[in-house]
Amino acid sequence: MTNTKATKRALLLSVMAMLVCVAMLVGTTFAWFTDSASTAVNKIQAGTLEILLLDERGNSLEGETLGWVAADGREQDEILWEPGCTYELQPIVIKNNGNLALKYKIVITGIQGDAELNQAIEWTITNTSGTTALDADHALAVGASDTLTIKGHMKEDAGNEYQGKSIDNIAITVYATQDTVESDSTNNQYDKDAEYAIPVATAGELAEALASGNDVVLTAPIQMPDVIEIKSDVTIYGSENGKLLAPDNKDRVINITDNTEPIILTLSGVDVVGPISGAYTRGVSVYGTTDVTIVVDNSSVSANYYALNIAGDNDNVDVVVRNATITGWCAFQTWSAGTKATFENCTLIGNNDKGYNADGWNDFATVVINTDTASVDLTFKNCRIEANQTTGNKQYLLSVRAGGCKVTLDGCTYFANGAEIADEDLGSYISLYSAAIDLVLTIDGTIIPIS
Repeated sequence: MTNTKATKRALLLSVMAMLVCVAMLVGTTFAWFTDSASTAVNKIQAGTLEILLLDERGNSLEGETLGWVAADGREQDEILWEPGCTYELQPIVIKNNGNLALKYKIVITGIQGDAELNQAIEWTITNTSGTTALDADHALAVGASDTLTIKGHMKEDAGNEYQGKSIDNIAITVYATQDTVESDSTNNQYDKDAEYAIPVATAGELAEALASGNDVVLTAPIQMPDVIEIKSDVTIYGSENGKLLAPDNKDRVINITDNTEPIILTLSGVDVVGPISGAYTRGVSVYGTTDVTIVVDNSSVSANYYALNIAGDNDNVDVVVRNATITGWCAFQTWSAGTKATFENCTLIGNNDKGYNADGWNDFATVVINTDTASVDLTFKNCRIEANQTTGNKQYLLSVRAGGCKVTLDGCTYFANGAEIADEDLGSYISLYSAAIDLVLTIDGTIIPIS
């Protein structure tokens, strides 16, 4: 265990040394020539990205239903489609209402009815720049507008399999992101690869967006029918109502497994709600993967076993967690050598509610560096770390079970069952296996001797 008395003794000696220096200065007069200068700095104002969808009279079309236009004046409900026909929607206006240049694209989403009928329709957009395909990029300067006509053409080779089918409802969705034409600092190419985040509200929409390699914005709570398998870089954004719920009868929410190409998973403003029952559950789990980075920003991740789980056979894992709440029997665990993880302004909660075992088999910790691991480097800055138990098992703040590891705690607070742990008791909440005798443990700048 740690020797917290040594920490206190080192700090006390530092204070005493400063007091001695002050005493030596009493009664002595010194004088220095001094000068200073300062200047004001204008405020920093972030730009805004805002796109409006309007009709030709400038009225908002958000949530409105567009009608088809027929050359002979037929009403929408009277229009019947057949191979070779072309109809167009009433014109819409896209306006850049922000103060940053943007690019946008229009896609078809939320098809209801006979979705396969859409395979027989060819979509095009006509604007001042000519006719382009749906899903193409269009640039829009600050304050500028585009008047668009969207046309649907039933392909000439559409066969009998489409007879009588209907699409009851479709959504025309405009996605916008930054464009590389504004004067931003000395580098106007930083956003050349800016990608669109696709709003999704259903499991089907989320699955389709992820399969296409798109970043997503969760606009509603989504429970996937199965575990989400991450196979390429993706950012999942949350919203006021957006969260990811554990699939029924599954042991995790997100899985990164057996990948050999570098992968970056970013969770931003999203709640990942893991399983609340079942054995060995995970919120986010990584196994058998090379070069993986997990970023958790302003989010939460939970599971009743392991919330953030870096399992075995991983190489070069980097975890960055900011302004997040991580909750589980173990909030963070790694079983992979060389794992690097940084937690800043986070709350890590370990809840030991497992059945009591007198031999200690169900003792655990909020943060665990597991056995057969080495060279793990964990940093915690300004975090609250909790160890709670309800069944009599010991719940530690930290358990280190491997050699060559480094743990740095800076500006953190520590709690057990809701009560703050006193400095002199902190060592009782750190569990070290014999292999961890070479652990470099630093608390608030002081290296703690390990015995």
